[in-house]
Amino acid sequence: MDLPTGCFRIPLKLHEDDRGSLVELFRQEWKVGETPLQWNLVKSKPNTLRGFHIHLRNYDYLHVSEGVMILGLMDLRVTSPSYESKILIEVNASEPEAIVVPPGVGHGFYFPCASIHLYGLSEYWHPDHHLGCYWDDPDLGLNWPTSNPRLSAQDRDAPSLAELRPIIDAQIFDQQVTEDA
Repeated sequence: MDLPTGCFRIPLKLHEDDRGSLVELFRQEWKVGETPLQWNLVKSKPNTLRGFHIHLRNYDYLHVSEGVMILGLMDLRVTSPSYESKILIEVNASEPEAIVVPPGVGHGFYFPCASIHLYGLSEYWHPDHHLGCYWDDPDLGLNWPTSNPRLSAQDRDAPSLAELRPIIDAQIFDQQVTEDA
């Protein structure tokens, strides 16, 4: 199954020797949509689900440095060729890669084991540019591998996707498809 339009995976090269390893995570010359301005490092305990979130303005640039992330994506851009497509993909630290998620593509992160991920934002995080709906909303159609994840209060009390649709549908998202890096 394909990723939503404008989302893509960037394979990263792992360099190992007897001292350890190095992974080149980001180069400005790679075409990733918008260049990240803010970077966040997140540690998640086992059975944690973060999201489901919709960014109205910023690109996300994701990398799992330790553990495993099950990434759920749904294209919510009404003018996108992949509108309403959805997918769950595994992102494993043992196979280094970066994932680019453009504005308007909803996303959630499930961590079956203790994990660390790094993500860059193309704009500074602001609550007015960020929406969230209930992670297990049937309208998302994502078959998460858990029924009772660890959630933040914000994610636990999030509204339904149907309640957010008028706000999401009113947005004009940049539909430029970025070439793989």
